[in-house]
Amino acid sequence: MPPRAARGLRGLVTAIVLICCHTFSLERRYGISRKSVRLFAAGRTSENSNGYEEIQFQVHSSISEKIPKEKWDRCLVDDECASPFMEHSWFRCLEESKCASKETGWIPQHLSIIIDGEPWCGFVPLYLKTHSMGEFIFDSTWADAAAANGIDYYPKLLVAVPFTPVTGRKIIMHPKYRSSRSRQTSLRIRRKVASFLKEVALKNNLSSCHLYFVIEEEAGDISGSLGQIRKSGDQSRMKQTFETLINKFRGDDLQGSFLRRTSLQYHWSNSNAMNQGKPYSSFEEYLSCFKSKRRIAIRRERAKVTDDEDIQIDAILGKDILKHDGLVERMFQIYLSTVNKMFWGRQYLTLEFFQMLANSDFLDNLCFMCARKKSSGETLKASDVIAGTFNVVKNGVFYGRYWGSFVDVKNLHFETCYWAAIEYCIKNGLRRMEPGAGGGDYKWARGFDPSIIHSVHFISHPGLRQAVAQYIDYETEANAEVTELLMQKSVVGSGALRGNWRSAA
Repeated sequence: MPPRAARGLRGLVTAIVLICCHTFSLERRYGISRKSVRLFAAGRTSENSNGYEEIQFQVHSSISEKIPKEKWDRCLVDDECASPFMEHSWFRCLEESKCASKETGWIPQHLSIIIDGEPWCGFVPLYLKTHSMGEFIFDSTWADAAAANGIDYYPKLLVAVPFTPVTGRKIIMHPKYRSSRSRQTSLRIRRKVASFLKEVALKNNLSSCHLYFVIEEEAGDISGSLGQIRKSGDQSRMKQTFETLINKFRGDDLQGSFLRRTSLQYHWSNSNAMNQGKPYSSFEEYLSCFKSKRRIAIRRERAKVTDDEDIQIDAILGKDILKHDGLVERMFQIYLSTVNKMFWGRQYLTLEFFQMLANSDFLDNLCFMCARKKSSGETLKASDVIAGTFNVVKNGVFYGRYWGSFVDVKNLHFETCYWAAIEYCIKNGLRRMEPGAGGGDYKWARGFDPSIIHSVHFISHPGLRQAVAQYIDYETEANAEVTELLMQKSVVGSGALRGNWRSAA
């Protein structure tokens, strides 16, 4: 979203909430009592509707607490929408290294799903949050507006992978419940999960619950299609305000539905729009999709790093990482270098987390892009690595996560994070590259096209919920316009392959 539009939306939500919250009692406070925490942590509920499967939920205070790894990971098998960051080992390393813990404001409350008495039919990664850091779906303006109106926004419930802005199925199920023949069952499970989260939020006086980076199907099952949202958004703002007041006096439940929100990321697809969408055969073929002037600029940009600065990029994967003594520790220091340089930097991860990952089966998913001087020799040594990226590769997708550098070399960031990574994807036949949040201008200019990100939200306070709903209406339209414009002007011509997200959503 353009910065000016973003600033306008931030001001808008505060203005709307002042109007909406004024019509509701502000006496209610959303602090969570010690008693309610105990009830929540030990809670178990069941749902049975019209003879359908009985669905129960058990809450676990950590992923290691009686949740077998094989049962959790079984729910990811043969799932094209599964993210590697949903694997048991990733969560375990985050929690056991204390990166995601009570001390850091991420209190694990994971759900296991029991169907007709059968345990381990599915899982939901759930946290009780005391802040909004490390989430990458930004709700700080909502929290500010709530505080300005005497509403406690924290704690809140969050379904997500800590510190990981990656789309993937968040309500994971045993394969028999997510097949095409089990569509109605998976729909019921998702809605029962949403209903349970809403109930927990209300009974424990929590401000809200959120599901971040969900797949489109999950968002639609819980909160409706984007088409329905846009249709409701056509009502005048004044009419919505009057309907809010009328429903208040009629006693209607204004808290009954989740709000659906969109955000933008920029992804690269190994799909040549000029060759019937076939994968690129080489980096040169990829460059051929750019205009001549841009191709020349890209070659010069790369040459300044590889030739003028005598730097090469090595991709070190999986178990090969351990063949280079100290490389894991070096990559952690590279991660820290960015955290320490940037005023907005936050250290979410620890050396222990990096080391635990390297000693787990998740090692097979890791890919380190390591920059070093060509003169350092044929064999890579950890001490020679001057910059790099920490990445995860699985199921044909390259996930860029952390970048850092000990040296100040022009264009080294672009070479390591984008060009060398794209070249690696093409060479190894990967389908897609997701470089994470932020940097939209830089990414779009290098062939990364906008991709819609989905999240759903339940807000307990009816006035705040109405304000947030109107904020989301404006935001959704802004994201739609930006996406359509950038896809039409895609520097690699991908717009012709993607179509219109409005009609497809």
